[in-house]
Amino acid sequence: MELAPRCYAEISLPAFRANVSHAKDTLAGDAQLMIAVKSEAYGHGAQALARAAREAGADALAVLDIAQGIALRETEPNLPLLCWLHSPTSDFGAAARAKLDLGISGRWQLDLLVEQAPAMNTRVHLKIDTGLHRNGALAEHWPELVHHAAALEAEGHITVVGIWSHLADTSLEEDRSSLQRFQDAVAIARDAGLSPSILHIAASAAAADLPETRLDMVRIGIIVYGVSPFDDRTAQDMGFEPVMSVHAQVLSHSPQGDTATLGMGFGDGLLPPQAGRGWVSHHGVRYPIKTVDADHLIIHSEGDSPLPPVGEWITLWGDPQGASPRAEDWASWANTIGDEVVASLAPHVPRKFIDEN
Repeated sequence: MELAPRCYAEISLPAFRANVSHAKDTLAGDAQLMIAVKSEAYGHGAQALARAAREAGADALAVLDIAQGIALRETEPNLPLLCWLHSPTSDFGAAARAKLDLGISGRWQLDLLVEQAPAMNTRVHLKIDTGLHRNGALAEHWPELVHHAAALEAEGHITVVGIWSHLADTSLEEDRSSLQRFQDAVAIARDAGLSPSILHIAASAAAADLPETRLDMVRIGIIVYGVSPFDDRTAQDMGFEPVMSVHAQVLSHSPQGDTATLGMGFGDGLLPPQAGRGWVSHHGVRYPIKTVDADHLIIHSEGDSPLPPVGEWITLWGDPQGASPRAEDWASWANTIGDEVVASLAPHVPRKFIDEN
């Protein structure tokens, strides 16, 4: 018998499909669309969201490491699937057998790949560091990397299908400078004899605000989950709807009748707001958050408004029609970003997938 939860997350697959389709129309343009499903699709559930992304027209998927890629390959056997965060103990042989695309940031990664999977013609995307310093070969190491890759490609060990980078997204001016450094690196790779067909540098923010960075493919992440990467506009402002809504049950009232305990806390992945910040809503009435503990939070009433009844479910975020907070609101209260709010949701919190199909 399934135990009744004190909190749960509802995941709207129709909203996610609509967001992916909207991203394809508004952020990708003529470029291919890669959807990031890293970190269990930002806490939403990687397998279900990957399938929905494919159904909505995604051209490729991205995760962080090889283990995530292999797990996802079992249910998504055909879409290109990029993995790029590697260690010296990463299983490059298993990645090659699973036909994963590998992001490569250094010669040592190529050498391990060829040692573990020789003559398998593994698809790789060479990464240049253009300023963010999130992996990628430094400019002084780039010529050696591309020449080594060209030699391995000629021997049938790899195929260099892409060159890529991450933008810092600190300013449009800095991103344009990074784009120029990227184009310079591509020219060096071509001079070394490589002919990559997929150049990609833009994620959600750059794809929206700097269309010249879209190139051959855009990598879209948090925005298709209905959470904004921007400080000056919401996801809804851009036409994207929340995919996750999080709900907690009212467990009890205080003897004084001025506070209520809700069944979700930081042990469930709820990020505590800074002191004096944060609220929940019930039937249009806002209740300030008093404290967040490991397994519960406490709200209090103001004025003459009665507390929500024991047993009632309260939406903590993700239901704009119900006037609940947004994930971005929780991010602001906790002094973080919306990605962390949704991705921090603990694995033991049940996900209820809603699908109209």
